[in-house]
Amino acid sequence: MLAHSQQGQGSPTLVLMHFLGGSHRTWFPTLPYLDGQHRCIALNTPGFGDAADQDGYSVSAMADQVDATLRELGVDRCVLVGHSMTGKVAAVLAARQPDYLAGLVLVAPSPPGPQPMSEADRDQQRGYGKSRAEAEAFIDQSSAHRLPDNVREVAIADAQRLNLNAWRAWVDHGSREDWSQRLGTLDYPVLLVCGADDQQVPGPDEQRRTTLAAFTNGRLAVIPGAGHLMPLQTPQALATLILDFAKTL
Repeated sequence: MLAHSQQGQGSPTLVLMHFLGGSHRTWFPTLPYLDGQHRCIALNTPGFGDAADQDGYSVSAMADQVDATLRELGVDRCVLVGHSMTGKVAAVLAARQPDYLAGLVLVAPSPPGPQPMSEADRDQQRGYGKSRAEAEAFIDQSSAHRLPDNVREVAIADAQRLNLNAWRAWVDHGSREDWSQRLGTLDYPVLLVCGADDQQVPGPDEQRRTTLAAFTNGRLAVIPGAGHLMPLQTPQALATLILDFAKTL
């Protein structure tokens, strides 16, 4: 079972997954806006946060472990909320059509196909060594606008806690995996959320063309003034979108 935190009650359960370099703590700023109405399970994916010593870094292996964890926890109806890296994981898990899945929220998701990235940028990312200075630069670049200091410190600590084997596996393999033709056509309701100032993943037009292509019932929302780290940066705005989406299911 993946390490996780749980709080709140109410259906559907919100299963919250983090970005590359994050953990279940990524969702701490957003959770107080969600747990009054929903059971919330925030997961640590293999190699990150409290699962730093756990392996299984391919997209399929991550989906396997998320699925096994939800079944062990007895989740019978949920919304998968995937952020960045785990947006791709959520889409792959949805393609298996698990009986507990009611819908998906994809927050600045990595697309189903290979993530657009120059080889120079990929080399730079591969060279990450999780020093304090590197972690600061990574978080500041990802957020686009500096996070509040207390929230920023949590994000920096997570970026230093990660397993570098998991980090490099995503850079060299997970982010390159092409699932675009393997997802098929899925009718789950999907909300895709973009940050208006996000420079880390494709923007709204490209997300509609790629990520939402597999889903017949998808819509897209943009949060103004947000970078890539919306659960940390614009928690109330993101939570409002998630709650409104859950009410439609």
